[in-house]
Amino acid sequence: MNQQMIKNRNVVVGTLIVLLIFLIPALGHSQEQGLQLQQQEEHIVPRQKVVIIPFLIVKPQLQGQRMVQGLWGNFFFRAGETPLRAGTELTSIFQRQIDRLHRCELIPLDQAQAAVEGMDTKAFLKDPVNVATQIGRELGLYAVVIGGVYRFEQREGSALGVQSPASAAFDAHLVRVSDKKVLWSGRFDEAQHSLSENALKIGSFIKGGAQWMTVERWTEIGVESVLRTFPALTR
Repeated sequence: MNQQMIKNRNVVVGTLIVLLIFLIPALGHSQEQGLQLQQQEEHIVPRQKVVIIPFLIVKPQLQGQRMVQGLWGNFFFRAGETPLRAGTELTSIFQRQIDRLHRCELIPLDQAQAAVEGMDTKAFLKDPVNVATQIGRELGLYAVVIGGVYRFEQREGSALGVQSPASAAFDAHLVRVSDKKVLWSGRFDEAQHSLSENALKIGSFIKGGAQWMTVERWTEIGVESVLRTFPALTR
């Protein structure tokens, strides 16, 4: 083999090596992008449509009664002050926090409000699951969320010190429209405590900025805690 042929061969080999140096990372990057796209496609799963029925304020049937039965199930809550805005406040908080979870597709609050226009509140309180699933069926939805508010008491004092802390009690239930089965329930019935009173609540105390919270902020934390077990509803 003459020197020219050896030289040409070396040039070809060198060129191939250079190409491989550039192509291998590019191929790896391309495969990585393909894998990422595949993973993204796998995570794009259609979610079931759900409506949150506006939360109802539930008060004791008898004057002076200190406990009130929950909207569904044999659970009781300590009754307390429930201003008219309490139901709207709870509904908005649940709508916002469930929407962040991306575990179902919520219809907008204005559509939910329109769907319950003229609803008989007494009939709903008497049989909330049946009335709510009828609304869900009319809207062609997979499930409905129903809930009651039993206490929504604002703190008396400031963030630095209170005479009476924020206190809230509510429950929420996810009901499948097709068979009226309750798929999930969440309940909250607590007043804020200082760390000296209850060191086990340090997590919620820190989330509130290590200060005395308003009832709105206290309720936000309560809703977040009960929604930890909210299921994913996919088609």
